[in-house]
Order: sequence, then structure tokens, then C-alpha cells
Amino acid sequence: MKNILSSCARVVAGFAGVGFIGLGAAADSPKAIDQSWFEIVPLETVAETTSNASIGDLNGDGHPDIVLVKGRHWRVPSRVFFGDGTGHFTAGPELPSRAAESYSASLADMTKSGHLDIVLSNDRPDAKLILVNDGKGSFTVGGTFGDPKWSTRNAAVGDLNGDGYPDIAVANREMTSYVCMNDGKLHFDCRPLADSPSATTIAIADINGDGANDVIYACRDACQSGVYINDGKGNFGGKIPWGPPRASTRAMAVADFDGDGHPDIAACHEKLGCFVYLNDGHGNFGRGIALPDTEAFPYSMIAVDLNGDKRPEIIVGCVNAPGVIFVNDGTGKKYRSVPFGDDRGTVYGMAAADLDSDGWPDVVVARSDAPSFMMLTGAMIRKSKN
Repeated sequence: MKNILSSCARVVAGFAGVGFIGLGAAADSPKAIDQSWFEIVPLETVAETTSNASIGDLNGDGHPDIVLVKGRHWRVPSRVFFGDGTGHFTAGPELPSRAAESYSASLADMTKSGHLDIVLSNDRPDAKLILVNDGKGSFTVGGTFGDPKWSTRNAAVGDLNGDGYPDIAVANREMTSYVCMNDGKLHFDCRPLADSPSATTIAIADINGDGANDVIYACRDACQSGVYINDGKGNFGGKIPWGPPRASTRAMAVADFDGDGHPDIAACHEKLGCFVYLNDGHGNFGRGIALPDTEAFPYSMIAVDLNGDKRPEIIVGCVNAPGVIFVNDGTGKKYRSVPFGDDRGTVYGMAAADLDSDGWPDVVVARSDAPSFMMLTGAMIRKSKN
């Protein structure tokens, strides 16, 4: 990838974060995706070191809210924005984590209280926190996980040992990554993932179809990425490689791109390009299908069905360049590109959900050194109704 600060949307041929969002389209037929399908709406006016975004109903009013995670290598308070269901958001108070070097905030009901809590991954020397929700969107520090000395960059949440409580898979940069088992009372038993030297991106999904959640690991610093296979009890003895043997991978998303019922992997490797790795149903992946080439530096990725055809698109955020949406033709093997946004800042993370109740998924774009924004879909439909 040459000229890494030029437009990410410049392509030779014509979703994190991590995960597939499909909401059920508000129309009978898929919509054509181009720049007119989206409306860019600012979420904030400040330009801080924002690192990620998460979406969920935090205050119990039935409308999605947004967590903007801030910090990275600097101490900045993360914030909650409360939504009214029409695409309008009001900034809430700072989270009780205070100013911290935070990278991601996974939302999950960690104690079966019926409310979404926040799993906050903080870099060393900050403790990694569980922020407990009172059901009205007010949070307190309820516990910690892992070791404050970990150089944690990301965390994924899912039940790994089959006890019904969400566990945590932790991605640590330039050191071993871990899985942390939740006892339902916010006490965590953390176990190392063997041979996991460096990661900033991690995901949880059942890759081999045995009913147990596996851990998908993207190697950050010139090494082999892999899937850690779960025995159903939270033990990860087997490992399936994917991607190039020595790659530096920051952006990854896991979703069923070809519609065969098995989760696949999309990833961007530094200097090598972006690829889709299709799963054969047993957790084996091929050489990878190249996405249209880009001339910018990809930093984040999510997968979401933006046009209602039941196949996810791949959305990539970049460094000082417009992002790009790789539109899936339905086979998972061919994509065309559509640019979005401008060339300000770095898109460190994204999240998707229907923010304005029109039946179409929208995207929150979390930018470092530039204001974060929302990309509301269905702009043409709204204009035709006005």
C-alpha cells in the first residue's frame, strides 16, 4: 500500500472494533449503495484521541445509545451519548473510568441483571474495568479483569465456557493475549492464549460449527494470525492459521460474507492489501480473495448489511483519508468500492445499528484527531418524503 496518506477510496477496480450487523431492510428489494445513500451527521465538535465506538440501549428507553471510547496513549474521559430514536443524541456525563488510556468498550450484560454493562479495555498502567449499569445509563466501577500491566488494545465478549455468562477475550500488543472467564459475579479467571505474541484486534464466533465460541486472533506485528478452537469448556488447545504467515494486521471483521452459514474473516494487512478469507465450515480458510486495492492505510473495519440483501458489506476506516465501503455482490467473492467521509483524522473504530428508527443500519465513525460522526443511511428515502 503506497502513499498511505492518500485517499482510501482510490481503487484500481471497482464491515472494526468486528462482527456482522444485519437489521432487516425497510424495503422489499436491496438498495443501490453510493454516496447519496448516506448523510454525514456530526456527533461531537471536539477533536480528541477517540479510539472506538459501541452501540446499545443503555438507559432502557428502547432507543440505541452510543459509547465513544477515548484515550489511546493519552488520558481522556470516554463518554456516553443518549439517543432519542430519531438520530439525535445528547451527551451524557463522563464515565466513572475517568480519564484513561482506553481503546474499546464492549457492551454486554455481565451479571444477568438485564442491563448492558461496559467492558472497558485500557492500556497499561490502567486497570481494565467493568462498568456496571444501573439500568438508567448511570455507571459505577463494578470490577476489574486481567492485569493493569497488560498493553491491552481491544477486547471481545461472549460465552466461552458454556455457563451462560459473557467472558472476555483480550488482545494485548507485543505480549501474550488472554481469555478471562466470568463467574457471573465479576470475578475473572484469566488464561493465556498460547503463542499469541501481539494483537490489537480480536473476535469471538463459532468458526467450526461445533456450537462453541472460538477466538479469532489477528496478529499485529509480522506474525501468523489464527483461530483458537474452543473445546466447549473454555479450553483452547487447537489453533488454525489464517492469512499470510508474517503479516501485520490491525483491521479485521468476522461475518458470513458468502451466505453459506459459516462465519468468514475479512482483514487488511499492512503493505499487502485487504482480503476476504472464506470458511469451509470446518474452520479452514483459503488463500484469501483480494478486495479492490487501496492507496491509504486501513486502521479499522466492521461488517454490516447496508442495502438489505442479507449479505454484509465491509466498511474500512483509514488514516487521513476518506474511508471505503466494499459493497458485496452477494457471493462474498466480488466487491465494488464506495468512498465515505473526508481526509481528516484517523478512523480508529466503528459501530453500526439503526440509530434513527428507519429500518436501515447506520454507522458511528470514531475518529482520532478529528470529530467523530454518524453516517445515516436512507438519505434518498428521507429526501423523497420531505
